[in-house]
Amino acid sequence: MTWNWLGWLLWILAVVFFCYVIHYIRVQQLMLIAKTKTAFSVKLFWRYVAMIVVALVWIGGMAYLTFFRQADINNHQQTVTTTKYSPLQLHNKNDDYYYVLATRSKNGKHPIVSYTYWADGNRYTTNSHYGSVADGDRIITLDASSLPWNKARLRKENRTTGKAFVAEMTVHYKNTALNGLGLRADRDAATYTLLRVPSSEMVHEH
Repeated sequence: MTWNWLGWLLWILAVVFFCYVIHYIRVQQLMLIAKTKTAFSVKLFWRYVAMIVVALVWIGGMAYLTFFRQADINNHQQTVTTTKYSPLQLHNKNDDYYYVLATRSKNGKHPIVSYTYWADGNRYTTNSHYGSVADGDRIITLDASSLPWNKARLRKENRTTGKAFVAEMTVHYKNTALNGLGLRADRDAATYTLLRVPSSEMVHEH
C-alpha cells in the first residue's frame, strides 16, 4: 500500500472544510441579520477571515504538492534514478542505413522532433521534450547535461557499441509520506532518452 492514501485523505478533508466554511458563513450571516437586523459584525468578520485563510492555505498547499512540486532527482530520500542501456540497431530505408529516424512536426512556432529507434529487437519512439541525439565527439547533449548520468558507464557503452547506444533514464518517486501527500508515491517522475550515434549522418530526417 502506498502513502497516496494520505494525500487523498487530506484533499478530501480540505474540500470538506472549505465547503463547511462557506456554509458556516452563510448560516452565521442569516442568524446575525435575524437577531440584530444588521449584516456586519466585527467579531464574525475576523472569524470568517481566519477560517477562509486556513481553508485557502490548506488547499493551496495540497495543490502545490500535487501539481507544482518538481522532482529533485538528487534527493535520494525521495526519488530513485535508474538508467537502462541498450545498443542501437541499424535500420534501412531505400539502401539508406541509419540508427535514428527523426520526424519534425510542422505545427507551432517550436516544432517537436520525434525520434524513432530500434533496440533489443523492438521499435521505440520519444521526442525532443524527453530525449535528444548526441553525435560526433560529444557523448552527452547540452540538453541532457544537467541530468545525473554515470559518465564512466556512458564512456564504456560508447566504446563497446561503436558509439551507437541508447541510455534511458527514469526518475521514480519513492513510497514516502511526503510523496504520498502529492499523490506521487511509487510513480515515475520523469524519463529522458539519450540517443548516441557515431555521426549526424546516422540520423535520417523524415
